[in-house]
Amino acid sequence: MAKKKKKKEKKQSLKLFHFSCGDSSKGPVGFCATVAAKDKKSALERLKELLPEEEEIDWPYGERKEAGEYIQVYFNDAAIVLTDIDAVEDVDDEDGENPEGMEDDED
Repeated sequence: MAKKKKKKEKKQSLKLFHFSCGDSSKGPVGFCATVAAKDKKSALERLKELLPEEEEIDWPYGERKEAGEYIQVYFNDAAIVLTDIDAVEDVDDEDGENPEGMEDDED
């Protein structure tokens, strides 16, 4: 009786998805972000999970009184869509393992 060969499950590797949101050359604000995920949909979900609703940015020079009081940036994650992904790269290393700090999300 011949033994059946077990099919190896192909592990879906992580990819690094680059989001380009807004356009500071056309409007007052734009931002970019990279997210490690297995596919575009998971990357979008992960970005929305990680993105704060707002973020205060420290003034890069001088004392605050001289520069101004603050910069507060607000994010609308409902406006981020799959078409904001403009680049995708593999993130697996040569051994087929994910780099340190890049965990596979279990779906």
